Amino acid sequence: MKVLIFGLGMHGGGFSAASYFLDHGDEVRVTDLKGDSQLGSEVQTLTERGAVCITGNHRAQDFSWADIVIKNPAIPPDNPLLASARMVVNDFAWLFSSPWCEQTKIIAITGTKGKTTTSAAVAHVLEKMGFEAMQCGNMGISAFSVLKDWETRVAQGKKMPDYLVCEFSSWLIRDTFTAMHGLLPPMEICALTNFYPDHLNAYKSTDQYLAEKLELFGPHTKKAVVPDALIKEIQKLTGLDRKHVSGIDRSCAKVLEEMPHLKSAYAILLALGFKWKTILKALQSFSGVPHRIEQVGRIGNIMLVNDSAATIPEAVHFTCAKFRLMPIHLICGGTDKNLVAESMLEELQNASSLSLLDGSFTRNKLIPLMKSKNIPYTGPYSSMEKALGNACSKAFEKAKNLPELPQVVLLSPGAASFELFVNEYDRGDQFRNLANTLLDSKPDD
Repeated sequence: MKVLIFGLGMHGGGFSAASYFLDHGDEVRVTDLKGDSQLGSEVQTLTERGAVCITGNHRAQDFSWADIVIKNPAIPPDNPLLASARMVVNDFAWLFSSPWCEQTKIIAITGTKGKTTTSAAVAHVLEKMGFEAMQCGNMGISAFSVLKDWETRVAQGKKMPDYLVCEFSSWLIRDTFTAMHGLLPPMEICALTNFYPDHLNAYKSTDQYLAEKLELFGPHTKKAVVPDALIKEIQKLTGLDRKHVSGIDRSCAKVLEEMPHLKSAYAILLALGFKWKTILKALQSFSGVPHRIEQVGRIGNIMLVNDSAATIPEAVHFTCAKFRLMPIHLICGGTDKNLVAESMLEELQNASSLSLLDGSFTRNKLIPLMKSKNIPYTGPYSSMEKALGNACSKAFEKAKNLPELPQVVLLSPGAASFELFVNEYDRGDQFRNLANTLLDSKPDD
């Protein structure tokens, strides 16, 4: 079979896809607009294994050559090059076409923010309860990696995992739904963690963005877990009665009011039939995931927190609520996604200090808003080192007068990252590395 990987990408998905088909003896070509230096060693590795890698441009003849095209979710489905493709699929469509899906319980999770944390927390609790739970999807684990594992299990006579926890972006939902003509496999739970405007540089409207999210829900859904405001709409899409659609807010235990990032996971596990005390006990040992309210360390009473995955203004509001009783030295700003800055106005007004990262969102949205509201700030800074250095100096200055006061230096940008960083993970990695250097030089008393 002739396979074309359309977009190698930077997070391993294209590499996993190419490796899977090379393992099965197929002819593989990889095409990506980025050059070899940007894509790193993966190009060399795939080339050594027999793949033909075309970098720096796309060739129309590769699409007519291929029997199937594996499309990167970041590539729009109306890309002209796809017009000559015989078949276009993604990793989830390939996995969900496997008969082995019937031997595991699928939990599908989407939402504007909190998908990765919710998926990781659900898998963590299931493992604590003695079940085997695999993860895949938007957090960076390709469905091709899962399928390869399943094939190995079959060859060795081992059983499938008890649960498969899948994290879906709206683009992954769109591509999977299209490739499978809407015929998704049975899903034990379909969950929407929350919904805010996002990616409006890629969608015509908020309604179009929501419509793609809701394609995850349908007759294949056994139970749904959604924000309370969407319960009735989900009932219409799925045909489920009220007993099988859970509202996240009304399901929440009071103890989780101080941990809002775990509310969706709790509601999902409750919908699966687990006891609330057992869920809460297992959640106590969940340490979180990188770039999502990640506590890097402390210098005295100053906490350093990496929330680089907060790429929309509403996410800043969500994160700051966790630290509302502490002075927050906020590092924010970046690249515009056609979103409004007013959604984080309260956080800008309440911050103890503001250190701005440079970018189109910062210059065109944040700074005009802050000037109109007389909100003081410093920057914009062209590097994380400068922004973090300024934020920490503000915290140290306050600590001189109030040494016992708990404070937080918080990276929660509320914007995309591409003008200064490779992506939000690179942005968060730079923050963490610089913070760790600072922690090493100023050990906690």
